[in-house]
Amino acid sequence: MTKIWAVVFIVFVLIVSTQCKKEEEEKDTTPPVISLEGANPLSVDKGTAYVEPGFSASDDLDGDISSNVKVTGNVDVNTEGTYYLKYNVSDAAGNNADEQTRKVNVMIF
Repeated sequence: MTKIWAVVFIVFVLIVSTQCKKEEEEKDTTPPVISLEGANPLSVDKGTAYVEPGFSASDDLDGDISSNVKVTGNVDVNTEGTYYLKYNVSDAAGNNADEQTRKVNVMIF
């Protein structure tokens, strides 16, 4: 009878350890990817409106997460110069995408 309980215990330990490995393997460690659309660098005529050419973000598990992208920076279309917009996003697991940067040149054409 003791041998049977020993076998049952060993089988139980094997099942539990296998399950733990599966949970570790399923952990999401892949970061999302941000893609900028349009020109980069982008040139804008001084005094005209800046129109964002667009961007998208996708994640292998979460799919399209473009609506979660945070854009920081601003473009002063009334002042000549170079401006930088930064695009960031993370997936549901907290993995951060590589930050993308768009260079915007405001100038007189």
